[in-house]
Order: sequence, then structure tokens, then C-alpha cells
Amino acid sequence: MAFLLSVDIGGTKTLFQLSTDDNDVIYEQSFASAEYACFDDALSEFLNNELLNSLTIESACFAVAGPVLGRTGSVTNLPWQLNADDLADKFNIKHVHLCNDFEAVGYGISCLGEGDVLTLQQGQPVEDAPRAVIGAGTGLGQAILIAVNKKWKVIATEGGHIDFAPTNKKQILLLEHMMARFGQVSYERLVSGVGLVAIYEFLRAYKQYDEDPELRSAMIADDPGAAISDFAINHGDKLASQALDLFIDIYGSQAGNLALSVLPRAGLYIAGGIAAKNLARFETGAFIKAFTAKGKMSELAKTIPVRLILEPKVGLMGARYLAQQEIIK
Repeated sequence: MAFLLSVDIGGTKTLFQLSTDDNDVIYEQSFASAEYACFDDALSEFLNNELLNSLTIESACFAVAGPVLGRTGSVTNLPWQLNADDLADKFNIKHVHLCNDFEAVGYGISCLGEGDVLTLQQGQPVEDAPRAVIGAGTGLGQAILIAVNKKWKVIATEGGHIDFAPTNKKQILLLEHMMARFGQVSYERLVSGVGLVAIYEFLRAYKQYDEDPELRSAMIADDPGAAISDFAINHGDKLASQALDLFIDIYGSQAGNLALSVLPRAGLYIAGGIAAKNLARFETGAFIKAFTAKGKMSELAKTIPVRLILEPKVGLMGARYLAQQEIIK
């Protein structure tokens, strides 16, 4: 029996899982990423657990929320740098594989069960066509999947950082507002947790609404993006609701851009915590309306199956799959 280490490294949290090569999970733990100066510190704390310190890890896969070049990777929203060879030597791991976090999500899609996915648009599925995945959380990830010899080959991208393209006058004003703050404005600046907050702040100034003091207190006390979503869905707050609606419009538009770039007739998948936590809002049809609003290509966009991933650990599942593949090689 071989032991595998799978790690999903995000800007907000990092999830560790030790399992066997038969997919039996031995131990799992989540860490707040910002509390650690580097990834090595978090990994050391996980492995120092008395349940694990006597075990030898055969293979590990570290899925990084940022670009991976060869044997090195960096986390976009943290100062973490990873080197696969250094990690293998320091922690006595025979095989260490680094991948982009959405590469791991892409491989994890094949590990999902029927109940782990919700269809937002049936489309006209073509089995051996490409797939694509997009997901908003701390950042905005994207990947492309190509069918090769009846298996999926996942191609990581940094497509979440392409330039934001507004689709109406309100979004043009939003772009101008964001350009004054940041210069270049990517989709990730808006389609992410901090992006939802930026949209809320823009609308507060643009609409000149009175802000609910309870919402402001909740934003200060905890995750401000989650507070906005909560007040939009559970408290009927007008400003928060409009912010979430605008967020979903921009999210749907960028998902449609990805769909036209790839033509994923085998499915475009939506991952990331924001969609799954605001499921009712994504089911209203607003996301798909923005997804298919592509002018001459609207009818083509309607043929793309769109599926929302409900399983929050899909990236970890993909990392475990890749760790297994390192043993098989």
C-alpha cells in the first residue's frame, strides 16, 4: 500500500489530504493560507501530526493557485513560491508533482458523481469535443480539457487575467472606476471574492444608496464578499442584491467568452466556492442569459452544455488523481 499526499493550495485556504493509492482517506486538514509565511511551514505542520509522522509518502501533488512553470510554482495572491525538487528532498517524498489548481479541477471533473453537478444549460452535448472549466473564488481560474485516447488532457491557463470587456453603460462606468484604482482591469478583479466587494463599493457610490450598517459591520467582522452574498440572498438588501446580480452578469459573460474560444461541446463547467454557495441565484437564468448574449454567436453559445460543480473538493480529487498517476508512470 502506498501513501499519497494531495494538496489544494488557495489564496484563502489550503486543504491537505493524506490517502492510500486505493483512495482511502486517512487524514484531512484545512489551513488558513495567510497565516503561514510559506507553503513549507504549512506542510510541516500538517506532516508533524502524530497520525502521520511515521508514514512515508510515495507521491504528492500540490495544486497551486497560480502559474506553474516546470518544477516551480507561485501562488498569485500570496508570496508563496514552490519548488518540486526542494520539497521532495526536504520532506522525503519520492514523487512530487506541481500543477495549476484549475488543472487539478479539470482532472477532478471525471471523479465526480451524478449528484455532484447541476445542469444550468442542457445544450447539445458532443462526447469527444473539448471541455472547459471556469471558477471564481479568491481568484478566477480557467482550464481547457481535450479528449486524448479516451482520457482527458487538461491544459492550465491564466485566462482569468485577461482584460475585462464591459457589455453595457453601467459596466463601462465600472471599468472606468476600476481603471482609476488599478490601471489594467482583468476579469479576476471583478469575478472573485474581492471583485464582488469592488462591485458593491462601486454601486454604493454610483447609486448613492444608504448602506445597511449591519451589512457594513458584517463585512468588517468577517469575509466581506460572503457578507454581501448573505445580505443579498437572506436579508433582501437592495444594494447587496444588485452587486450580486452585476457580478453574475460579468461572470456569465466571461464564461461565454471562454466557451466561444474553446467550443466545449462536451461541457463548460463552473467551479469555485462562489457559485456553489449562491446556487439559487445562478439558477435564475441570469448567468445563462449573459453567457449566451453573444450577438451573431448567441445560437452557438446555446448549444454548449453548462454545468455547475457542487462538490467543493473537486480540485483535491484531481490532485489525488495526479498523485496516483506519478506512481503508475
